[in-house]
Amino acid sequence: CPMLGSRCRPAFAATLFLLSLASPPAARADWPHDPNGPAVPIANAPSDQTEFRAVPDGDGGAIFVWTDPRSGTNDIYAQRIGASGAPLWATNGVVVCNAANSQSQPSVAPDGSGGVFVTWSDSRLGATDLYAQRLNAAGVPQWTANGVVVCNAANGQINSALVADGLGGAIVAWADQRSGAYDLYAQRLSGAGVAQWTTNGVVLCNATSDQSTVQLVADGSGGACAAWDDTRNGNLDVFAQRIQSNGAMQWTANGVSVCTASGVQYAERIAADGAGGLVIAWQDLRGGATYDIYAQRINSSGFGVWAANGVAVCAAADNQSSPAVVPDGSGGMIVAWQDVRSTTDYDVYAQHVLAGGGMQWTANGIPLSNAANAQANVRGTSDGGGGAIFAWEDYRLGLGVDVAAQRVSGSGVVQWSPAGVLVSAAVNNQFTPSPVSDGNGGVIVGFLDPPNAIDFDLSAMRVERYGQLGNPEPRITSVKDVKNDQGGFVKLSWSSSWLDADPQFGVLDYRIWRSVPAALVQAQALTRAFSSDPDEAVANGALLVLPSAAPNYAWEIVGTQSAAGLSSYSYVAATTSDSVPGSFPRTAFMVEARNSTSVAADHWYSAPDSGYSVDNLAPAAPAPFTGQYGAGSTALHWNPNHEADLAGYRLYRGSSLAFVPGPANFVADLADTGYVDGAAAPYIYKLTAV
Repeated sequence: CPMLGSRCRPAFAATLFLLSLASPPAARADWPHDPNGPAVPIANAPSDQTEFRAVPDGDGGAIFVWTDPRSGTNDIYAQRIGASGAPLWATNGVVVCNAANSQSQPSVAPDGSGGVFVTWSDSRLGATDLYAQRLNAAGVPQWTANGVVVCNAANGQINSALVADGLGGAIVAWADQRSGAYDLYAQRLSGAGVAQWTTNGVVLCNATSDQSTVQLVADGSGGACAAWDDTRNGNLDVFAQRIQSNGAMQWTANGVSVCTASGVQYAERIAADGAGGLVIAWQDLRGGATYDIYAQRINSSGFGVWAANGVAVCAAADNQSSPAVVPDGSGGMIVAWQDVRSTTDYDVYAQHVLAGGGMQWTANGIPLSNAANAQANVRGTSDGGGGAIFAWEDYRLGLGVDVAAQRVSGSGVVQWSPAGVLVSAAVNNQFTPSPVSDGNGGVIVGFLDPPNAIDFDLSAMRVERYGQLGNPEPRITSVKDVKNDQGGFVKLSWSSSWLDADPQFGVLDYRIWRSVPAALVQAQALTRAFSSDPDEAVANGALLVLPSAAPNYAWEIVGTQSAAGLSSYSYVAATTSDSVPGSFPRTAFMVEARNSTSVAADHWYSAPDSGYSVDNLAPAAPAPFTGQYGAGSTALHWNPNHEADLAGYRLYRGSSLAFVPGPANFVADLADTGYVDGAAAPYIYKLTAV
């Protein structure tokens, strides 16, 4: 065949075959799905890995940063875990800073490009200064080796907080002892690591006595909102401030009062309200005997929106403490805390505080877990749908400290097992869980894990949106052309969900979804509905749209494969087009596993993968092929080839029966079934159908 990509059969020649193979998916690890087994190791180098922080990587995975003394003094390391559970950077992490002496207290913020900003306290020069570094998505430092100086003023700089500014850089705040007592300072760094405000930072608060444990959230305008513990009035109160993108303080100098009620208020946690302000919850001893949970919203102008000194989130009997805050996406927040109202052990409770300060759920909150023994040290993240996911230390088994988690909807309905799912119950203890959204309604939970009961390692587990551990999603392994056919079909192969062989849970079937070309989506937009529910899409012939699972496609159902407890399956599916010379349009597919046909069925979607089909069979030879020479020209004729995929005919001219059709003897591409050749002498002709 004279042209690569064509399929042709000369009247007397051989046929060229093309086979299309989809690129194989990259190798991947899988998240474990046994809570009693080992978790994914983030770092298990000698000595303790501690003080870890975690943020999402924007692609279904997470980035962890921690303090690590493997070299003899504390250094800062980082690791990125992909959505599949595979570590993406060097084993045991990449070095963020290993300068002389000790580095500790890291803070971290995603940079929006798959990397992170990191700050830490650093004693390389003797005093404790503040440094920063940026790692790209591959874990490569982008600024000066071992970091750029954020602040090296006199005395110590500690307890930094960090947030991306939304403009390519980051804002950092910290407690600073340059004047004797601890004050608060802040600095903005560009994406290149250059300080944007006054050298060594601008004053955030230098009121009398100490200000410490500052927290930051972005204000959506290139600045940030901060809140902190403050002892200017003789005991711990809560204050807040907003910093503009130019470093100017927008609210009252030294901050606005969030709560100055009697007793102490501290352990505040904050979240952005989505309108330039923030929401705050804290533990509060204003009653004099036991701690309660209170909350306040400060608007973009620095005014408290709710009751003076905050609204009571929970004032039940005994102590409620250590709140965790997750924004609800509508100006309010979901707050969880540890609570001993009904036993001598802590349980985990939660409440939804609406944007106006009202409590949406049962007074004093609903239990997220009241399993046996204690549940404590709760932390949370958004589920991306108006609800929240919380993780905590859990003693229910009576064998030590484990990690558990729960998802709760915005309406107050727990989504997983009533007492929460055990994330890790391996030997020894697991401490200080930190949940990070996986971007699809689930969570990656990092925790300190001493598997040998000697030193702390850093590990992680994943809980997907329905409360199953690991990767219950099926995984497409190949999309290959079906051999020796007329094109239009590929063989789709996938690895089954691990739940397929689970006798307690199981998978009912797999549904195969095919991408719809963008032009067709636009053409059908007025006549064909779109749905985010797969059953509704199937019932109504609608196009399935899953922004979180596959943002670049709309999908239509093309088949179903019953589950049979197998490790893998395949299905022959039609493509939306065939390859032609110079063009190999791909069709994407997605496999959905579901556990029942009910409207409440759980659905797990594979990542999309694509391939293209080829008509591997040559058209029939044109026949009869006749010619008549006369008056210096040759009139050629043949009967039409009626195959639907025929592109046309090619004519070749030679001087002997043995000539081989090729570019040197090519005459013409023809669509019709006749041709008059004006060559002066008789020739041998060969004709191919393409």
